[in-house]
Amino acid sequence: MTSAPASPVLRWARGQVPEHPVGRAVAAAAMTGWIGTGVWISASTLFFTRLLGLTADQVGTGLALGGVLGLLAMVPVSLLARRLHAGRVATVLQVVRGLSFLSFLAVDSAATFYLALALVSVTDGPGKMFSQIMVGRFVPESDRSGTMAGIQVATNLGVTAGALLGAVGLLRVDRSAFDAVVAAVTVAFFLSAVLLARSTWRMADLGPDRGPRAAAGTGRVSRLRRLRTGLRPLRDRRFALLTAGNGLLSAHIPLITVMTPLWLARRTHVPPALMGGLLLLNTVTVVALQVPLGRRVAGVRDAVRAGWVAAVAQAAGCGLLALAAFVPTAGAVAALAAAVLCFTLGEIVQVTSGWTLSFGLAPQDRRQAVYLGFFGTGPEATAVLGPAALAWLTTRFGAAGFVVVAAVLVLAAVLVRAGAAAGRPAVAGPAAAPAATPFRASVSTTADRRTDSSRRSPSG
Repeated sequence: MTSAPASPVLRWARGQVPEHPVGRAVAAAAMTGWIGTGVWISASTLFFTRLLGLTADQVGTGLALGGVLGLLAMVPVSLLARRLHAGRVATVLQVVRGLSFLSFLAVDSAATFYLALALVSVTDGPGKMFSQIMVGRFVPESDRSGTMAGIQVATNLGVTAGALLGAVGLLRVDRSAFDAVVAAVTVAFFLSAVLLARSTWRMADLGPDRGPRAAAGTGRVSRLRRLRTGLRPLRDRRFALLTAGNGLLSAHIPLITVMTPLWLARRTHVPPALMGGLLLLNTVTVVALQVPLGRRVAGVRDAVRAGWVAAVAQAAGCGLLALAAFVPTAGAVAALAAAVLCFTLGEIVQVTSGWTLSFGLAPQDRRQAVYLGFFGTGPEATAVLGPAALAWLTTRFGAAGFVVVAAVLVLAAVLVRAGAAAGRPAVAGPAAAPAATPFRASVSTTADRRTDSSRRSPSG
């Protein structure tokens, strides 16, 4: 008896799932965690303002300060992953993220709100970048691009599902509903931790720094060494340029989630309810195109070109967004939809470019986690500071402010190009080499290329 052939939808769905078992587990954990995040994003602000009586300024200030704390915590946590088993660090981090959200159950004033948000932020920021560190430590080079694409799809599905669940939670804006939302977020992170632990807890991780150098220093000398290690990516001019450029190219985050709804509400006659459809358009497009487009970026040279595509697409989206303020309602709807499609294309190619560049140009030894953690601060900084900058530009200059944004995006692509061409990637010295020699990406100063490595380690 032969089985019936899989439907096209099922074949497509299977194509989104990473092939490597750890990649599948990380994607599942990411989707689960982002379901919790989606619930929180969609429901928390209304609970804070209506239930707890906080003002919009208090909530905005708290979120901004929390974002900065999360940004500052990313490199120290990546240093921890450098010295310890990445899978176990990620598992514990998810558990702590879940526990930290329980602090919101005690919020009854602005002061306790700020304290709870600070506690959540120091684990929430690093938690968002850990998927890439896990892929770098456990997934072979040949599978990394497809794995990260699958994780990106899972993330979008998770945050969309979470937003829908959060909308259900808003049917009753009272204390019991708020407590249920907090509990749902906590459970989501606990489940994410279980998925990570089952797949990686006992798996060999060749990344941690366990050699004699790790135990040689004590006291002040050891602390100074750790500080120098944490600042090493910043001193690496090539990698710092890449991080800055990639961070600026992440402008699609505030452009889609903050600037588009603000512009729609303040400068057009389009019904605000359309924003839900625009966000759905963004999610569907990412889910449909992330994997096939991600596979087209096979190396550093492709990633640099993808950076230019991301800049041009987002710049075009800025022009379309500005246009929506000067045309009738039907034309504004079309312009807004086209703008979101441009921002989404920019998102797809930017994230693909980002993880390809970071994997290809970060050292392939025990320092990789620190470099990847530093690289992750770029998009996080844009997510934290971008909304305020975009709001100021458009308030001060109107539609002309988008010209400035477009110019910054082009500058970002230039920085990525300069960073990729500035020199060869950092390599480990003899004392820093791990027990099993991993592959190394090699980039020439004139035409970057990746070596066909015959010395790959399955753990990456």
